[in-house]
This record gives sequence, C-alpha cells and structure tokens, in this order.
Amino acid sequence: MKNFVIWKTALKSILKNKKRSFLTMFGIIIGIASVITIVSIGNGFKRDMIDKISMTNTNENVSNITFNYYDVANAVSENEVFKKSDLDLIKNIKGVRNVDFYKPKQKMTERQVEINIRGKKLTKKVERVEKTSESLLVGRQIESKDNETLNKVAVISEVLAQKLFGDPEKAIGKGFELMNELFTVVGVVASGDGTLSMENQAPLVYFPIKSYDHYFKNIESQSILNLETDVEGNKADVTKEVLKQLNFNGSMRNVGEYETYNPKSDIDQMGSILDNLTLFISAVAGISLFIAGVGVMNMMYISVSERTKEIGIRRALGATEKDIRKQFLAEGLTLTLLGGLIGYLLGMILGLVSSMFLPFEVRPDLFTIGLAVGISVLIGVVFSYMPASAASKKDLIDIMK
Repeated sequence: MKNFVIWKTALKSILKNKKRSFLTMFGIIIGIASVITIVSIGNGFKRDMIDKISMTNTNENVSNITFNYYDVANAVSENEVFKKSDLDLIKNIKGVRNVDFYKPKQKMTERQVEINIRGKKLTKKVERVEKTSESLLVGRQIESKDNETLNKVAVISEVLAQKLFGDPEKAIGKGFELMNELFTVVGVVASGDGTLSMENQAPLVYFPIKSYDHYFKNIESQSILNLETDVEGNKADVTKEVLKQLNFNGSMRNVGEYETYNPKSDIDQMGSILDNLTLFISAVAGISLFIAGVGVMNMMYISVSERTKEIGIRRALGATEKDIRKQFLAEGLTLTLLGGLIGYLLGMILGLVSSMFLPFEVRPDLFTIGLAVGISVLIGVVFSYMPASAASKKDLIDIMK
C-alpha cells in the first residue's frame, strides 16, 4: 500500500469521528501548549539575562579586571573601586596599550545606598528612573520633565514615609536627604510589605535618573576595567604584571584583592541554571502528555475493535500485516501531529501574550518547533504501536467467524 494512500485513509478515519478525535487531541494540545509556553518564556528570560550580564569583549587583546572585597559588607557601598591613581599606575606598565572603565550594554538602574532612618543607617535599594508608573497613595509620579530640568525630587515607598514622617500624606513636600543632598518628596508608593526587613526587596526611593547621576557620581562602570594590551605583547604576562602592581600599590589593596574577571564563566553558569529550571518545569507540565498518550492508545484500541470487518476485508484483498500496522500507526501519528501543531501555535500565542506583561521578548525558534514535532511523533509512535500491532495480528479466519 502506497504511503500517500495510507496517510489519506488515516486522515479520513480521524475526520470520520471528529468529536472523539478532538477530545483525544485535547490532552496533547494542552500538554504541548504548556511545554512550549514554558520553554519559550524560559528561553526569552535566558536571552534577556545573558544580554544584561554579558561583558564579553570582541577584542582578543582586551581582558577584564575587577576587585574582590575581603569583607562582603564593603561591597554594597558606592565607593570607587578604581581611582585615577590606579589607572595611571596601569598605564605606565610595559605592554599596556589602554585602560578604561567598562561600559555595559545596558545601564543598571538599581543602587544599594546607605539611608539614614531615624538615626539608624541601613543599606537599602533605590532606583533611578526616566519616570515612574507605580501605584501611588498620595502625590505625583516622577515625570520626564524632572529629568530634563534635573529636578531634585523623589518618590518614596509607604514604609519609608511612615518611618520618616509618621504618615504618607505628611511626606509630600518634605525633604529627603541622601549623601548630603536634599531631595523633595513628591509622591508615596503603596507598599505591600510594611517592614524594612531583608525580605522587602522593593526599592525604597525612586529618583530621576539624570538628577541622580548629576548630583552623585555615576560609578556603575567603575568596578570593572577594560585592559587592552599591545598586539605584539603577551596578554597573560601583561595582565599578571598589572595585577601584581595593583595588589602591591593599588588604592584598595588593604580591603581586598584585584583579580581577573571572565564573564563567560558566569554567563555559562547562569545559562545552565536557567536551562535546568526550564527543563524541570517542562517535565512537570509534560506529565499531561503521558496522560494524553494513554488517551491516544485507548482511542486506537477502540478504533481497532470497531473496524474488525474493515481489517478483514483489507486482509482478504491482499494487505499484509505490515500494511495494517502502518495504517494504524499512520492514524496515531496524524492525530498526535495535528494536536502537536495546534498546541505549538497555542503555546506560542500564550508566550507572546505573556511577553506583553514581561520585561523581555518571547520569540519562536527552531528548538521549540523541533520540540513540538518531536514530542508529537514520540507519543504517536509509542502509544499507537501496540494497538497497531494488535490490529495487524488479527487472524483472517477469526475475523470471518
């Protein structure tokens, strides 16, 4: 029997029982859609995270140097890691072509700063923004014009307003001091957590980004150096000499150690963690696919029992066991592939809709397409083989009886 005829007959058999076929496919559709949604969102998140932390240099002669504090508590302060004297020291080392601060692809808006709350100094998160769109209790949002005019304004959280002023409404128009600079409170953000504990990770204060950078040194790129060596020089030897001089004469030598930084290892580790997390969640969602596969097997057994006479006629007309097996396998594969295709489209739609509410983009890729097709084929073959084999082994004499 030609393969084209087999697939055509399989499709007709599925369409003959539309309701039963759809209900059988429904489990596959839901399972595939769940897995594809999770994988596509996971891949989008992974691409976004890797892009944010990526610091890989395209220039082979450039390496990164960072600083490791002996006391981790010192790392949250906004002290300059590399000072002008350090750069001058490095520039005088033989083999160094250029040294400057690393400029990240994406600016990090969050800061850990020391805030004085009723005489108690706490290191908490603040955020630099173009404008805010938070849920406010009182006051107004930070607007674009605040950045354009370098307004010294701030929007603070409800918990901070209560600690400093006793009442959020009393905070509006009051002064908020940070590092000897006074900002005017123009809004108070509703806070879900009324404490200043470590669990409260929401920013306590929002500042106009240009105002913050104007009044405070923008040091986001001063914790990592780009060290460019001469083309003819030995990169490893020059870098080793730079580290030796910094650890002996560097401005921060007493509180930590200067060392090389390889961002690729962090990127690879982060990617591996995200892949494993996505795989685990997908495996949980994939349980529904196993149940759907049992449903396919059940439908195929019912189909075999209902079409006993058809099998007998085909055998009488010369169809072999192999032909009968291929016929029912084709029906199972067609059923699961249709379910897989619909599930893939549904999963990608859900992923794209989710990306509208997420800070990263979800895009279809060859991996998710291959995953949907692969799972569908696997279910079709595994759960259709036994019913197909049972159909092919039916004895012609028993059928005629």
